[in-house]
Amino acid sequence: MEQVAALWEREADGLLRFAMVRAGCDQAVTEDLVQQTFMAAVQTWESLAGRDHEERRNWLRSVCRNKWIDGIRRESKLETLQRDVEQLYARTGPDPADAVIARDDLDRCLQAIREFPSRRRQVALLYFIEQQSVLRIAELLDIQPSGVRKHVAQARQALCAAAGWTVDEEPVGTGASRGREEEQALDKAAPSTPTS
Repeated sequence: MEQVAALWEREADGLLRFAMVRAGCDQAVTEDLVQQTFMAAVQTWESLAGRDHEERRNWLRSVCRNKWIDGIRRESKLETLQRDVEQLYARTGPDPADAVIARDDLDRCLQAIREFPSRRRQVALLYFIEQQSVLRIAELLDIQPSGVRKHVAQARQALCAAAGWTVDEEPVGTGASRGREEEQALDKAAPSTPTS
């Protein structure tokens, strides 16, 4: 071990500079490389003991370079592994709890629709499920657009109550915004009636 300590005294600083230039890393990383290199020297001292000073220096530099390359490979494998694990465990669909809640809301809404009077049930199915316009529903059911809007508003209120929402917090895509836009367009397009 005295010979390894002497080798350390003679070569450690030069090997540290070699590692810093080679690896371009911070000092802590290069110190670890040098330490790992000398640990390898201790483990294989029997093969190093018979070499001259220049051969030992070349061996130390070669091992230090190889340890640095091993570190790069290890980091690369860890990055690849991390990406693989993230992809493996990434969510690919909705949160199961959200799906259960949505299914419960849907069941309550369907039950509410079943309990609607016949005309309101027809309007609700055409408007919310089949995404038909107010004018198209009025045409299909042979009722006035204002009657369709009344049924839609009452159905929306009943469905929100069944799902436990207020009308203001109705989820996107349920037809509320579409209905309001259609109502505004119809109001603009409706012929004005003269007032006397």
